[in-house]
Amino acid sequence: MINHDPLEHRAASRAWGSDTVGALKSALVAFVALAFGFVDSVRAVPPTDPVSTPLFSFDIDSPSITSPSSTINPDQVLRVIMPDAEPVPAINAMNIGLGQQGDDLDAISFSKSAISPQQQFIFMFAVDRATTGDVPPNPSLLDNEVPYNVADQAARGHAAGDAFLTLSNYTVNGPVSRSLRGIPESNTQGKNQYDEGGHDFGGRPETGSRDYSTDDVDDVNGMAYEMPESARGAPGPTPAFFYSVAPGSPSLLTLPGNSPADVFVHPNPFAAGISPQRYVAATDIGLQSADDIDALVVLDHDDNRQFNPGDVIFLSLAPGSPSLGGVSPIPNISSNGAADILSARFIDPVTVVLEVFAPSANLGLIGDSDNVNAMEIVFCSDPLACGQGAGIRLIRGDWDNDGDVDINDFPEFVPCLSGPEDVDLSSGFDPLCLDVFDYDQDQNVDLRDFAQFQFDFAP
Repeated sequence: MINHDPLEHRAASRAWGSDTVGALKSALVAFVALAFGFVDSVRAVPPTDPVSTPLFSFDIDSPSITSPSSTINPDQVLRVIMPDAEPVPAINAMNIGLGQQGDDLDAISFSKSAISPQQQFIFMFAVDRATTGDVPPNPSLLDNEVPYNVADQAARGHAAGDAFLTLSNYTVNGPVSRSLRGIPESNTQGKNQYDEGGHDFGGRPETGSRDYSTDDVDDVNGMAYEMPESARGAPGPTPAFFYSVAPGSPSLLTLPGNSPADVFVHPNPFAAGISPQRYVAATDIGLQSADDIDALVVLDHDDNRQFNPGDVIFLSLAPGSPSLGGVSPIPNISSNGAADILSARFIDPVTVVLEVFAPSANLGLIGDSDNVNAMEIVFCSDPLACGQGAGIRLIRGDWDNDGDVDINDFPEFVPCLSGPEDVDLSSGFDPLCLDVFDYDQDQNVDLRDFAQFQFDFAP
């Protein structure tokens, strides 16, 4: 369980500095004793270069679905209209052959075409409630104030409602090799289940990335971009919509296929009166009918809604799918195969290759119960740079790591105050002072930083 508590790293003692600085510190103590507590609390800092929020779905057990006041269902595709607002339907369940009580969308994807073999991308993915991650944040991102990842958010109780970005990049042919690749890789949080700067899922509980919670959490079990973030290629008409349906959904009896590992397709899910078709049957791509596809990206290279040469399906299977174990498991599947990303490639009418495309370790998922529950692709040729820009960041001023900036943090600001000169780390000055309190990142903690620190005080 990750609990990055700065108090554990604090130096035992610090020099107070010059008499002038010491007097200034004393004055600040008196000032704050009178003035704290007049500004609302703050959440984690939004990404500097966020990826847009895709269309998405919540699973049938999500509190946003089960709430008596809920206006959304687990077989609808959802969107967020504005920060701090509940999600609203984007695609009507009836349009895609669903709409019965108990139906649950399990994976969604819009058609993607015209992706060159050289085009590099990362995966954005979601996990389920049982996922623990067990891999610490990437050290480079941690040093640059992007500390949140699957393991961190799982420890805080709400990873299932988030979306994460891989720190490995890929082409349609597989992982891109690079030197110094760590095994396992980590990942970084790009979306929070509740508003973190206007780029998230509007889900429950209403917590920020820094908060700890034991409340029931929404589970993002499908996400898909239309365009341009989808990496679909050249803009065109409304792309076809591909999806799978969770086991036990009543509409599996009326759709043109009855397996949770079948992939269905609709030419325009925003229009009513058009029947969906089956894009591919489970057995056509080397799966068993009892398998469950719970994450999906379809590269329908010619946009003809038929699985034919050049098409690639990226998918992940739900825990318990028989193809993850048993007498004939998928070759090279990880011990926690539900966190592996697989690919199914149409070579010719009698040859479809199903294989592990991105093992769970490349996603920073190694826990035995980890599960990729939704995924999408985003163009990116430098995963660390993309992670740095799109990752949710920490809160300056929050010394005790409790999710807010208040009077409990102030006693730590005082001994960190160094004045306008650059600090000398060799003198015993705690470098954590700069991490937490150097708002303007000019290598000192001075009155400019204090001005922002007092602004961030919470009642």
